[in-house]
Amino acid sequence: MKFKYLKLILLFIASLIIPWGKTIAGDIDHLVENLQSSDRQTRLLAVEELGRIGDGKAVDALLNLVITKAEDWRIKIRAVRLLGEIADPGVSEVLVRVFNDPFLNEECPAMKWNTAIALGKDFNKGSRAVDSLIDALNYNNLLVREAAIQSLGKIGDSRAVPFLIPVLNDKSFAIKFGTIKALGNIGDPQAIPFLKQIAKNDNDPYIKGEALSVLEKISSREKVIGYKN
Repeated sequence: MKFKYLKLILLFIASLIIPWGKTIAGDIDHLVENLQSSDRQTRLLAVEELGRIGDGKAVDALLNLVITKAEDWRIKIRAVRLLGEIADPGVSEVLVRVFNDPFLNEECPAMKWNTAIALGKDFNKGSRAVDSLIDALNYNNLLVREAAIQSLGKIGDSRAVPFLIPVLNDKSFAIKFGTIKALGNIGDPQAIPFLKQIAKNDNDPYIKGEALSVLEKISSREKVIGYKN
């Protein structure tokens, strides 16, 4: 009797497992259709689900939505944030396009800020994302500049260092503090003399403290590298 029940349970489990792939595919098709709904909440829920699924077809649907100029910018921002969680250079290429194209982001600071944050992944080292974020250091919106600095630090590409060093003279505390942190994350020794000047001469104790902390971090890293070599 026990074996009979066990067999029924196994058959039930099998019936759930076998069509699973088809069910997911069907769900994605349904969600993609929902992206065309006139109801904003329906489209937003579809974006959330597609981000949760995160396979190729779901990602393509989110990318298509982001580059749709007529879509609600709040929904596009959510899609960008979800895409930023996906470690795929192809996704980053589209996000770079969104970041650079005023016809796609409508020069919306919130859109550019979120896209800059989404590009802050270490696999973007050596990519066009670094060039775009470097260009954004001269952008007229402080929050976008701050996001670009943060992402350059996360990416860790030394190409950004010569462009970050002049930003150490910025009047904004947030920009200066973020730049020091970014230089610490990148860890390139060419920043050391400039950080020493800040640690010695800056009037803000928090800025000086962060500069000293970063100097110690870079110096420790250099000692480790020198030891290994």
